This record gives sequence, structure tokens and C-alpha cells, in this order.
Amino acid sequence: MLVLTFDDGPSRSLTPELLKLLNSYGAKASFFMLGRNVRRNADIAKAVAQEGHDVGCHSEEHLNAWKVSPWKAVADIDAGYRQLSPWVPANGMFRPPHGKMTLPTYLAVHNRKAPISWWTLDSGDTRTPLPRPQEVVADVVREGGGIVLMHDLDRSPERNGFVLETTSLLLRAAATESIAVRRLSEIRH
Repeated sequence: MLVLTFDDGPSRSLTPELLKLLNSYGAKASFFMLGRNVRRNADIAKAVAQEGHDVGCHSEEHLNAWKVSPWKAVADIDAGYRQLSPWVPANGMFRPPHGKMTLPTYLAVHNRKAPISWWTLDSGDTRTPLPRPQEVVADVVREGGGIVLMHDLDRSPERNGFVLETTSLLLRAAATESIAVRRLSEIRH
């Protein structure tokens, strides 16, 4: 099974391109959005949800819980859920910014009864230098699938191109290798 996940969006240019690409394969993905980006791109967040993709909370400002006070990190989570409330219920999926949690942030999410959504393979789209998209695909094929972390925020053309190419190659490989493409919400039950 392959689960494509995209953090930090929605973005004005990359997210619509991803939606077109996913649609061309008849595939669904899971998007973990930031409240601050939803404020600027609510129409795109709405499109993601209307097209049947998962929408989860990634906080409001993407604060690293290890680097800010506990109350500030918890407030960031709560603000993200408030901003995303048209598409994410109070107990909707949560992915911690930077993959970092503390006891207070864990308890805040736990008290919401919200599932914490991790990944099994980081695409490397935040690294310098970027890996080759084919390496990411080879890792997924070797593992027989996985939950792949990517980002859908507008960055350099090189990084956005990497995300689009990697997504396309992963979808192609899934079809060739008979790996089912699913949303995170589909594998939780």
C-alpha cells in the first residue's frame, strides 16, 4: 500500500498541480495543512476536500514543539484546528510540525482523540541536495509501499518540480507494481 502525504500547504501553485496529477491517476492523498496557509488559500483547501482527499491539521504556524514553550506549542495546535474547522473535525488527523512532540503537545492531541499521523519514508524534498526521485521510488518499491512524506508549499522551481516528479513516478510505480494507493483515513480502520 502507498499513502502519499503532503505537509505545509495548501499553496497557490503547487497544490493545484498536485490535484491535477492525482486526478489523472484517479488517486487520493492526505494533506496536512497549516492554518496560516489556509487563510491565504481557502479556495484551494476547499478543492482538496471536495475532491475527496484527506485534510488533516499540521498546526497554525508550524512551531517546533521542542523549541517553544509548551503553552505556545499547544496554542499553535489549537489555532490550526480552529482555522481548518471547515474541513477538519476537532478530532481530525494531526501531524506534528517537524515531527516533534512533547508531553503537553501529545496530551493536547490525545485529549482531542485525534490520531497522530506519522510517515514511514521521508521523500527528502527539504534536503540539500535533493535526492533523485528515482531513489525515493526505489525505496517504496523495495518496501512494498509506505507512507511517504512530501511538502506542498511553494518553494523553488527545483523543489516543486521534485515533488511533482516524485509523485508522478510513485503513482506510475504503484500501478506497475500493483501497490494500492490509499488515503491515511482508509488504512486506520
